[in-house]
Amino acid sequence: MQSSSLDHSSALINAQVYRKRKKQIRKLVPPRPWPSVFPSDNATGPRSSHTAGKNYICLTRKTNLGSYMRRCKDLVLNDGYSSIHLSAMGAAIPHLMQLVCALPGILPFSRDKIQVEMTTGTVEVQDEVTPDDAEEDIAYQTRSKSTLTVVLTVDGNVGRVMSKKRRKLNAEANGKRKHERHSTQKRAVVLKEPDQEDLMDMV
Repeated sequence: MQSSSLDHSSALINAQVYRKRKKQIRKLVPPRPWPSVFPSDNATGPRSSHTAGKNYICLTRKTNLGSYMRRCKDLVLNDGYSSIHLSAMGAAIPHLMQLVCALPGILPFSRDKIQVEMTTGTVEVQDEVTPDDAEEDIAYQTRSKSTLTVVLTVDGNVGRVMSKKRRKLNAEANGKRKHERHSTQKRAVVLKEPDQEDLMDMV
């Protein structure tokens, strides 16, 4: 009798462990450090029309480092931003550190013109736990994740100066192309008229 009761209790323990393993855990979207659409932009419009908040970037491991480098470089040189706000969470923090170390090398400014300010923190995220047993309710569990926020600033607002130079060069290049197209269209094609003798022969 004692052995049978032990077997029954061990079977119950194994069943409980099996139920715990069969639970499906779905990670919910963590809270953003800043809004995805700023109040000055139209929330229902296309994302390409948003102008505010372009220099606020949340990094993920899904996007490679080169894409973030090109994006940040365009924000400073083409769009004229003098500061870029970067944020990462959990496993994406090393990705952010690599980006911060790489950006001063690709920007055409001296190192003393570029300032980097880092802020660490912790945020609570939730997971949805779906049990395998249909009779049990869906539960939520909370866990903490580390965050890192970096503000990269270019002193003297030189980004806007570079942006004006770039726009001037682009305008000059576009003007040259338009002038070449206009001059090509102006060239008249003159067909040689046949001589009178040739016309008489044709008649």
